[in-house]
Order: sequence, then structure tokens, then C-alpha cells
Amino acid sequence: MAANPTRIKAAAYNQARSILARAGSETAAKSHPVHGTGDVPVGYGTSLLACSRDEFRVKDRNAPIKRSGMTPYHYVAIHDAARTMGIDRW
Repeated sequence: MAANPTRIKAAAYNQARSILARAGSETAAKSHPVHGTGDVPVGYGTSLLACSRDEFRVKDRNAPIKRSGMTPYHYVAIHDAARTMGIDRW
């Protein structure tokens, strides 16, 4: 695995936030879009991914088919958001 970037473009963070919010993450929906700056620390992205992942795992606790503790839909959303930000580990 490649190392995570140290900074994330604001547009990439906002797009990842939207992906997670559309997938049902209340954490992502409540977070504020980044504006007024070109990029943000990678910690913003890793925190968003970890919180959304944990939220999805709780929501999907009783789902019959799971991948990493989430429904396939939520699993794909998390990984799409991570890929959008260039994050490999969170």
C-alpha cells in the first residue's frame, strides 16, 4: 500500500463527503464542506472515513450480507470516498 498523502484537495474532500452523505452517513451529512482553502490535512479525510465506517457498521449490524461489517453498498461507498481522496489507510 502506498502512504496516505499529507494533504487532500478541498474538492476531493467535498466530493468524498458527498459520496458518504448520499450513502446515508449522518456524520458526513452534518460535516461542513471545505471552502476558502485549497487543501486540508489528511486527518480530516481519515476521520471522516473512520466515523462513517463505524456508523455504517452499527446501522448494518443485522444485515444478512456483509463485507467488513457493512452492507456491500456501504462498503463500496467508503472505498469510493477513500479513493477519491487518495487515502489507503484510515
